[in-house]
Amino acid sequence: MKKVLPLSIFMFLLASFVYSDCSTLDLLDEGLGPWTRNVAGSHQLSASGGTAPYTFSVSSGAFAPGVSMNSSGLISGTPTGCDQNGYFVCILLTDSVGCHQTTCYYQFVNC
Repeated sequence: MKKVLPLSIFMFLLASFVYSDCSTLDLLDEGLGPWTRNVAGSHQLSASGGTAPYTFSVSSGAFAPGVSMNSSGLISGTPTGCDQNGYFVCILLTDSVGCHQTTCYYQFVNC
């Protein structure tokens, strides 16, 4: 019995370092930056919390035509169209232990 208590305390303390708290995972960007039709641009997404490294993907919607995103969260390209309502896209952020969060944005392109 005396050996079980110290081992239990050790395991409890170790668990906070081994297991990620998914509630801390966050996509920090409030917007996708300024874009102009037929002008090359880029925007790097930023994440915090969870357990790095992070992977970014589009879960629904789409960027403006001519713009794409890689798995590191770099959005780049030359928008070939513009829509006054913007382009609606939802980005799935996943950390290395499988925690995930989806954040949706409107990408606005100046005509």
